[in-house]
Amino acid sequence: MGTSLLTNQSAMNALQTLRSIGDNMDTTQRRVSTGLRINEASDNTAYWSISSMMKSDRSALSSVSDAMALGKSQIDVANATIDKSKEYLDNIQKSLTSAYQKGPGDIQKIQADIKANMNDIESAVYSASLAEKNILGNNGESVRIAGSYRREGTAVYVDMIDVGGKELNFATKGANGTFDLSQGQLKDIFGKTTPADGTDPNGKPKGPIDVKTLNDNIATLNSSSATADQKKEAEGKINGIISKITVSDFVNTDLSSVDANTMERILKAVQGKVTSATSNVTTAGATLGAAKAQVTGQIDYVSKLMDAVDKGVGSLVDADMNAESARLASLQVQQQLGIQALSIANQNSQNILSLFRQ
Repeated sequence: MGTSLLTNQSAMNALQTLRSIGDNMDTTQRRVSTGLRINEASDNTAYWSISSMMKSDRSALSSVSDAMALGKSQIDVANATIDKSKEYLDNIQKSLTSAYQKGPGDIQKIQADIKANMNDIESAVYSASLAEKNILGNNGESVRIAGSYRREGTAVYVDMIDVGGKELNFATKGANGTFDLSQGQLKDIFGKTTPADGTDPNGKPKGPIDVKTLNDNIATLNSSSATADQKKEAEGKINGIISKITVSDFVNTDLSSVDANTMERILKAVQGKVTSATSNVTTAGATLGAAKAQVTGQIDYVSKLMDAVDKGVGSLVDADMNAESARLASLQVQQQLGIQALSIANQNSQNILSLFRQ
C-alpha cells in the first residue's frame, strides 16, 4: 500500500501498541501500589472468590481467639480467688490449732479472727467476676468459652470449651446479686446448723452447737460409773452433734461454758471440716489449671491456624513485587520506544508535505 495522507497505518499500529503498553502499566502499577495480584473479582473470579471466603474464615478465627483470651482471663481471675481462699483456709486452720492452748476468753478472739478470714473468702468469691461471668459463683454450671471455628461447605461450627462442674461450685448467685456459699464446695465453712430452741446455762439463746448436750454426754462418756450402754448412747449423741458442726457454727456459738474435753472434740471436728474444704479448693485449683492449659493450647493452635490461612490467601492474591518491579521497568522502556516509533511513523506525512514545496 502506498503512502496515504488520510490513513497512516504505521502510526495506527504504534498507537495501538502504546495503548496496550499503557493498560499493562496501569495493571502493574496497581499491583505495585496495592501489593495484590488479585485485587477485585474481575482480575480472577475463582481466586478472588476463594480468597474472600478464606479471609472471612480468618476474621472468624480472630474473633474466636479474642473470645478465648477473655476466657483465659476469667480463668485467671478464678485461679486468683482459689489461691486466696486456700490462704485464708490455712489461716483458719492455724487459728484452730492455737485454740487448744487458749482459755474461754481467748476463744472469742480466735472466733473473731476466723470470722474475718471467712469474710475475706466470701469477698474473694464475690470479686471473681469478669465480663459478667463468675466461674466459681455459677452454681456448678459450666461457663462456655469459644474454642475453635470451622466451616464445612455452608455449615459453620464453633466448638466450645466447658469450664465448670461441681468441683468449681463455690456459690450460688441469688436474684438480688448476693452469693450463697453454704451449699457448694465451701459448705463445711459457711453451712449453718439451725440453732436449738431454748437458752444455754448462761441464759442466752442456744447457738448452732448444742453445748450443754455435748458437755453432758462427754461427761457421761468419761464417767467411770456409766454403763457401756450409757456410754454408747452418749457417743451416738456426741457424734450426731459433732458431724453437723461447720466453721460458721463454731464462730457463731458462745463457747464460754465449754469444758476442756468438749472443746477438744469441737476443735477436732471443725479442723476436719477445714481440711475437707481445703481439699475441695485444691481440687478446684487443679480443675482450673487443666482448663487454663486447654484454653492456652487452643489459643496457640488458632494463632498458627490464622497464620496458615494468611499464607494461603497470600499465595492466591499477593503480587510478586520483584517480578512486578522488573515488569514495570520493562514497560517503561517499551513505552518510550513506542512513543519513538509513533514519532517516526508520523514523519511520513511530513515527507508528503515536502513534495509540494517550491
